[in-house]
Amino acid sequence: MIKKYRKYILLLLSIVLVALAGQLNAQQNRAFKFENLPYHDQKDYHFGFSLGFNKMDFALKPISNLHNVEMSPQGFVNTAEFDTLQSVLTRAENGFNIGIVSNLRINNQLDLRFIPTLTFGDRNIIYQGMKNGRPITRTQQLESTFIDFPLHLKYKSVRMLNTRAYVIGGFKYSHDLASTEDKEDFDDEILARIGKNDYFYELGVGFDYYFYYFKFSTEIKASFGIADMLKRENSMFTNSIDRLNSKILMISFLFE
Repeated sequence: MIKKYRKYILLLLSIVLVALAGQLNAQQNRAFKFENLPYHDQKDYHFGFSLGFNKMDFALKPISNLHNVEMSPQGFVNTAEFDTLQSVLTRAENGFNIGIVSNLRINNQLDLRFIPTLTFGDRNIIYQGMKNGRPITRTQQLESTFIDFPLHLKYKSVRMLNTRAYVIGGFKYSHDLASTEDKEDFDDEILARIGKNDYFYELGVGFDYYFYYFKFSTEIKASFGIADMLKRENSMFTNSIDRLNSKILMISFLFE
C-alpha cells in the first residue's frame, strides 16, 4: 500500500516542507534580531519530530570470477535465461522518513539523542548478461520499510545568536518490515532475498535555528550497513554476489 502511493506522499511532504520554509523565511527578519529560546538547551530533556527524504541503496561487491558463476542444479525459475552473467549492479531510489526526537542533555556542548524513525524506500539489484548472443537484463526491486532505532551523540558548536552547527555520530538497529527473507515466491519471482535485521554506523552534520516558538534543524546523515544482508541460496543470483551491505543518505528537517 505504501509503495503504491509513495510518489504522492513524497509530493505532499515536499509541499509541506516548502510551505514551512516560506513561513520560516517570513519570520526570519524579526526572529534573528534578538536571541530566541535562550533557555531551550538548558533543559535536561526535550522532544520533537522529524520529516525528511532519503536515498536508499546497497554497497554491492560481486565475486571476482563473475563470468564463470555456476547455476544451481535446482535453480530458480528462469535462471536458465542467462548463458553468462556479465555484471551485477545496484540502483538507488528516493524515499521518505518520519521520526520522533528524544534529546537528553549531557553538558553545554553534548547531547544524547534517540530518534525512532519509520523509513520507506526502494532498492534495486540489476543483473546483466547474455543469452544466445543477445544482452538481457533482470531487475530485483526490493521494497524496504525500516523501523529504525538510532542512538547518537550530538556535539554542538557555541551558539551564535540564533544559530549553531553540530555533528552527530552513533549506531542504529533497523528492522525491515518488508523484507523478502521469509516471503514465499508465489506472486512475484524473487531473485535475491535480503534479511530483516540490519545494523549501521552513522555520521552527519546539521544546523540548529532558534525561532520564537521552536527550534528548527536541517541535517544530512549517511548510514553505512555493517551486516551482509543477502540471504545465501544456491542460485546464480546469490552466488554472483560476494557481499551486500546497506547504505542510506538522509536529509531531515527537525522541529524541537
